[in-house]
Amino acid sequence: MTDANGATGGDPSSGSGHYPEFARFGGLTATILATAAEHGIDLGDETPPPVPDWSPKVAVFESPARRVRVNLLLEERGFVLWLGSGRGLRASAGGTTPDLVETARVIAAWKRGATLKELSEEFPFMTYSRLSQGYEDGNPEAVMWDLLLGNEEFEDYRNLITALRAEPVLAEMFPYISMWTLVLAKDAYDEQPGQLRIRQETDGSYLLSSSKAEEDNRRFDRLDDLVAAAVALRADL
Repeated sequence: MTDANGATGGDPSSGSGHYPEFARFGGLTATILATAAEHGIDLGDETPPPVPDWSPKVAVFESPARRVRVNLLLEERGFVLWLGSGRGLRASAGGTTPDLVETARVIAAWKRGATLKELSEEFPFMTYSRLSQGYEDGNPEAVMWDLLLGNEEFEDYRNLITALRAEPVLAEMFPYISMWTLVLAKDAYDEQPGQLRIRQETDGSYLLSSSKAEEDNRRFDRLDDLVAAAVALRADL
């Protein structure tokens, strides 16, 4: 099976010509472990055993607060790295390299606690978003508010976003827009947090609802009335 980036986690015979090491070591996890050992790269005490590989073309390395997943490109040689960290192990950085030793070095650096900046400086092919930096810095909410305000695609929502953010209680929530509905999540780290949902109608009015009462849509014509109602609903999440 191939993902949107062309990475594969399926049949070990697919694309095998790009990965001759597999014939020697028997799978991606085993190959990374052997490469790390050969080059004196410490992957940590939580390193998985070299055999058996649960999937020959997927490798996962974890520590209590960090995770690395490695997949393979199918059409060319490439180790695709996905790095997660923090509560919920949210995606933090990603990149692709044809170099197996470099792959092991990225895993080791991430597991021992490298920051995003340190990681990208040492491995320029590893990139991360402004929001990922916000999660690392502990202020993803503020970063996301800034990103929404600076996004020209949501220019029609700018007054709404500005008014909501000006209210301290709401500014602490994590905002994002889904299907042209502004969502304010109670917790930026929770996959299913309590939410407020605000839809801006074509007539200039606003519909407000919450995850506690999804069918209860309240309509407001005035922005300040909407903000006051959102603050009140936030207390019930």
